[in-house]
Amino acid sequence: PRPRSALILYGSQSGNAQDVAEELGHLTERLRFETNIIDIDHAELRDLLQHTVVLVAISTTGQGEMPTNARSFWRTLLSDQLRPGVLKRVLFSSFGLGDSSYPRYNTAHRMLYSRLVQLGARVVCERGEGNEQHPEGYHGGLRSWVVELQKSLTQRCPLPDGQDPVADDVFLEPKWKLKFADRAVINGHSSTNRGDQSNAIEETQNLSIPVLRAETPPSADLLPIKNSHTAALIANDRITPLDHFQDVRSVTLWLPESVPYGPGAVAVIYPKNFPQDVDLFIKTMDWERIADRPLQLVPSSQTTASSKYARSPLDHADWQGQCMTLRTLCTDYLDIMSIPRRSFFATLAHFAKSGNKDEEYQKERILELANPELIDELWDYTTRPRRTIVEILPEFPSIKIPWQYALNVIPIMRGRQFSIASGGSLKQTPNGGTKVELLVAIADPPNPIIKYRKRHGVCTRYIGSLRAGQQLNIGLEQGYLDVQRTDARVPVVMVGPGTGVAPMRAMIYERLAWANELDQSDKERPLDGDVLFFGCRSKHADHFYHEEWERLEQKGLRVFSAFSRDKESPKTYVQDLIRAQSKLVYQTIHDLNAKLYVCGSSGNMPKGVREAVLDVLVEEGRKTREEAEAYLDTMEREERYKQETW
Repeated sequence: PRPRSALILYGSQSGNAQDVAEELGHLTERLRFETNIIDIDHAELRDLLQHTVVLVAISTTGQGEMPTNARSFWRTLLSDQLRPGVLKRVLFSSFGLGDSSYPRYNTAHRMLYSRLVQLGARVVCERGEGNEQHPEGYHGGLRSWVVELQKSLTQRCPLPDGQDPVADDVFLEPKWKLKFADRAVINGHSSTNRGDQSNAIEETQNLSIPVLRAETPPSADLLPIKNSHTAALIANDRITPLDHFQDVRSVTLWLPESVPYGPGAVAVIYPKNFPQDVDLFIKTMDWERIADRPLQLVPSSQTTASSKYARSPLDHADWQGQCMTLRTLCTDYLDIMSIPRRSFFATLAHFAKSGNKDEEYQKERILELANPELIDELWDYTTRPRRTIVEILPEFPSIKIPWQYALNVIPIMRGRQFSIASGGSLKQTPNGGTKVELLVAIADPPNPIIKYRKRHGVCTRYIGSLRAGQQLNIGLEQGYLDVQRTDARVPVVMVGPGTGVAPMRAMIYERLAWANELDQSDKERPLDGDVLFFGCRSKHADHFYHEEWERLEQKGLRVFSAFSRDKESPKTYVQDLIRAQSKLVYQTIHDLNAKLYVCGSSGNMPKGVREAVLDVLVEEGRKTREEAEAYLDTMEREERYKQETW
């Protein structure tokens, strides 16, 4: 008989589906399946047939599209050469991650699920779905689905007589772990440790450690990231007044090479943790004596090393051939400032001691936070107050994470996506390279736990610390607006409140360039018909690019700005302006066949915009509500209504 095995596939854009895949992997390992976890595009059809069960975690991106690392496999599944029943030996289930503020909620997941069934795959458990708009995010749906999945797997794939699942209190040896680097490796390769490595083998208790302050920035070392571009930071300017509650930055990056990108493209920035937080974490874990010793990441067994599915936790980092240290890992790769999930506490429980009363209490508390039936405990302790790992661990002083398992307990720090604000002529540097402009709101909410310790967005805090002249490795991805050169022949209606105006600015300048290429260079108003709805709090604080809008209006662009907190005008949002300009909106969308783009914060804004457009169709088009809904559905199918929110 075939070995009892599980293949966990993930299609992930921001890393959430990968996190779900890892959690499913822990479940199947406890049910004694030999478990392999890979992204969908690294799988072949025959891989599905070679495993006892296949589980899929997939997010929906853009307008109901597959994430980037699932598109190749999806094209394979759509091949008309596949015979019905080709997957009849496959037993599977799937979980989708979506956002109901998008019109096509969880569409990619539902399409994948239906296609697998169409090809004969058998369902071990009905599909599950998570909604980012749920108070607990996608975890709200994941928790109950995993319970049903475990029941179904236990019934459909029973263990042999006399064999039980691995108990929750038994530690599962990870497939990868850290070890001290061999002397030959240290001598033969460079190291990512900061500073001189000549005495790296020796413990560093005698090192002189500089005094670290909260504002001491991370080092300017380049992170080794696969498929990245080295960019020079030209400007990082605050464009909101100092007395405004939010620090918003205009960031300019130059790449020496020519890299094409279009409207809706995103820059991926990989953050670093601040030295003071890293130092606190290392001290909390009692790692000071070994924090700067060179380490290697190695497979735990020969089986892992030889497996074609082997993917290290640092697969995204181009670090091969280098040693690293715990300090480097905590600075560059471990998300010690993240809000921990239930799986973090479940793993942490394995390292809890049982001795005196304090240790017993700490272990009991960790088990409460790891208990899926006590999700309110976790919500109240971590999610609601936004407690980070660095803040939590000092409250459990008896629990120390073995450094060998640091990468298996602490989440990996992922790159963050930022919409690019430059387009057309703004993309060119004087020396023929590529310019990338970003509009970044620095996340800095109040801390309800420790008043003197500020809350920060991990990546935006890092961006805020960067200085002109630094270099950083960034990723460039095309995004999901999929704006084409031929789109310049029809007008656009753009809705972009706040930093959501960034991709709209890119589109406006790109359309100007396209108009010139389409032999419209003699046209004085090449943006005639284009409409922008922008929203912010105040015309004096965060009215981004307003001077540019005034110049662009001379080229035909119509700009309407809503101010929600301006003393000089009533509270107004972008959806209010859409209704106020109903005749113009209807004429542009319906009569001129325009495309409609919505960008900005997810949640209420895109829903409010959609409702406002429906009202316009009903009022100006004399349509019933059902007819207006059908018209918008048609616009979405024809890719004339596109949304990118975050």
